[in-house]
Amino acid sequence: MIDDSKVMRRWLGSMISGDPRLELAGTAASAEEARQVIKSTNPDVLTLDVEMPGMDGIEFLSHLMRLRPMPVVMLSSQMRHNTEHARRARALGAAVCLAKPSIPTPEALARLCDKIVAAARQDADADHASCATSDKVILIGASTGGVTALESILPLFPANGPPIVIAQHMPHAFLGRFIERLDRNLDQSVDFAADGERLTDGQVRLAAARDTQTVLTWHSDGWHVQAIRRGRSDVFCPSVDVLFGSAAPWGAQVGAIILTGLGNDGAKGMLMLRRNGAKTLGQSERTCAVYGMPAAALALDATEEERDLMELPSRMADLLLLGDTVT
Repeated sequence: MIDDSKVMRRWLGSMISGDPRLELAGTAASAEEARQVIKSTNPDVLTLDVEMPGMDGIEFLSHLMRLRPMPVVMLSSQMRHNTEHARRARALGAAVCLAKPSIPTPEALARLCDKIVAAARQDADADHASCATSDKVILIGASTGGVTALESILPLFPANGPPIVIAQHMPHAFLGRFIERLDRNLDQSVDFAADGERLTDGQVRLAAARDTQTVLTWHSDGWHVQAIRRGRSDVFCPSVDVLFGSAAPWGAQVGAIILTGLGNDGAKGMLMLRRNGAKTLGQSERTCAVYGMPAAALALDATEEERDLMELPSRMADLLLLGDTVT
C-alpha cells in the first residue's frame, strides 16, 4: 500500500487486515519507500495513491509497469474529479482506478476489498489476464428501457470475453450510478470509456454523456477509445450512431446489438457496420419496452436478425466468436 497520509495508511491497513482474503505485506509513504517495500515483500497486488511527495503516483506507475509489471489498484480521491488521471493510469496498465470512499460504509469497504482481490486473482490465474486482448469488440446501443435490458443480458456474456462498449441514453450523473451498480454485480470490470484507453478482455465500458462523443479505433495492439468533440448535428450524447460508425472500418471484428429505445439512433451506424462485415443483431419487438431503435435498424436492413432479449448474448457469441452454428 502506497499513500502519503499516515491516517489513510492506518485506515487502509486496518481494512485490508480485516479481510480474510487479504494480507498486508507492507506500506510506504513515497515512491522511494515503495521501491524498498516492493523489493523486500514481493506483493501480489499494489494500491497506489496519485498525490505523493517527490514522484507522483502516475509517474511511479509508469516506471513500475516498465520495470516490474504487477496488478495495481489506483486508489485516490483524484479519481473522483480528475478523469485525466484515470485515463493515464489505465493507459499505463493499472488494473483498476477507484476513488477513495468519501464515507467508509461497510458496503464501500467490501467493494474496495473485492476489487483488490480481483486484481490479484487476475494476475495469478491468467498471467496478467487483465491485459489480454482479442481483435473482437461488442458494441451495444440502447435508450428507453435499456437499463433493465442491460442488467439482464450483461451477466450472460463471458467474464473474460471481448470488451463491450455501450452507448446508453442517460444523463451523465445517472450513468455514473448505473456503472457503480453494474460493477458491483458483474464479473467484468465496468467503468466509463476513457479517452486513450486500450480496451482489454473482460471489460464493460459505457460512453460518457458530456460534451464529447465516444469513438473507437483499431491499432495493431487492440481497440482504443477516443473522445471527440460533439458535432453540432448530434442529437444524442452519447450517440449510438457515432459509436457504431466509428468502428465500421474494422467491421469484420465487430459485433453490434441494438436494444430497446425511442427514435432511430444507431440505425445508420449499424448499417455502416453491417456493410463492412460486422455481425448485427436487434432486440425483438415483443421484448422491447420501446420498439423504436431496433425497428429503425431493421427498416434499413442494418440488422441480420432480431432475437428476444435473453437470446442476444449467446447468439452474438455464435456469430462473432464461434461461427454461425445456431439455427
